Amino acid sequence: MKNQYYKTILLVLVFNLGFAQNSSFKVGGDGDKFYPVTFIDGGWGYNEPTNLVLGRSDTHQDSNWRGSLIATFNFHVTSWGNGSEFIEADIRNSNASRYTIYPSFIAGWVDATTRGGCNCIVIWLRGGQTTYTYKSNFPVNPTIYDGVQNTLPYTEPGSGIVHTFKSAVEKYAKDSGTHQNRNAYFMDRVGIGTTSPDEKLTVKGKIHTEEILVDTNVKDVPDYVFANDYKLKSLQEVENYIKENNHLPEIPSAEEIAKNGLLLGKMNLDLLKKIEEMTLYMIEMKKENDKQAQEIETLKNLILPLQETKTTLNKKY
Repeated sequence: MKNQYYKTILLVLVFNLGFAQNSSFKVGGDGDKFYPVTFIDGGWGYNEPTNLVLGRSDTHQDSNWRGSLIATFNFHVTSWGNGSEFIEADIRNSNASRYTIYPSFIAGWVDATTRGGCNCIVIWLRGGQTTYTYKSNFPVNPTIYDGVQNTLPYTEPGSGIVHTFKSAVEKYAKDSGTHQNRNAYFMDRVGIGTTSPDEKLTVKGKIHTEEILVDTNVKDVPDYVFANDYKLKSLQEVENYIKENNHLPEIPSAEEIAKNGLLLGKMNLDLLKKIEEMTLYMIEMKKENDKQAQEIETLKNLILPLQETKTTLNKKY
C-alpha cells in the first residue's frame, strides 16, 4: 500500500515536471524600450489556464540598481474566438526605490489570438540586455522580438496584426498591483464585451460614467458664427429646408443616425452651432421688436393730438 502511494506521488511529480518550465532569457535592444515577447498558452489543450511567473529578485542583476520585478500572469487565450479567455496580471516593480534605474519592466500585454493562430499572449518587456527568469505550469516557450534575437515587428499569424516595441508603459499596466482584462483586448483596437472591435474602443452594452471629456480641434468650435462675415440663412430659407427635408440643415436625419450612429463630439458641436445661430435670430428679432415698439410709440404720439382735436371739435359742434 505504501509503495503504491509513493508510486502515485512519483507519477504526479514526473507528470508535472514534464509540463512545467523553469529557465531565463534576456531581452536585448535599447533599455528605454519595451519589446514584444510571446508566451504560448501551454495549458489550452488541457482545459486549464497557464500560470507564468516572471522574476528578477536582485535589483543589481545585469547592472547596479537596474531594478527588480516579480510578476504573475494567469491566462487563457481565446484562440480564434473559442471564448472563456482572460489575462490576470499581478505586477510588483521596484518603483518604490529612489535608487532604481528602471521603475518598471512591463509595458503591457495582449491576447494575440482573437483573430490569429499563435495560441499565445504578448508581453512587452524592457530591453537593454535585461535578464528575466520564468516559471510556468505548462510550456510557454518565450520568443523575444527585440530586433536581435528575432526581427521586429512581430506579426500575428493569420491576422496580420503588427506589434512593435513600446516607448512607454500603458496606462492599464502603469502601477504595481493586480490587473484584469477578461473581456478587454489591449491592441490597436480595444473591445469590451466583444472580440471584434471596429474602433479604437468598442463597447457592446451600456456605459455608466460620471463625466466624458471629448478632445476636439478648436477650429471646429462654431464661434465663427458670430463673425461679421458669417452668412446666416434667413428664417425663410430654414423653413423651406425643413419642409423639404424634415430636419434642420447640417444636422443628420433620423435615417442617417439609424444607419451610421451618432458621433457625440460632432453632434454636440453641430447643436452648439444651431444654438448660436438661434441666438443671432433672437437678437435680430429683439432688434425688430424694439424698432416696431418705437414706431408704435411714434404713431401713438401722432394719433393722440388728433384724437384730442377730434374730441374738442365734437364738443363745439
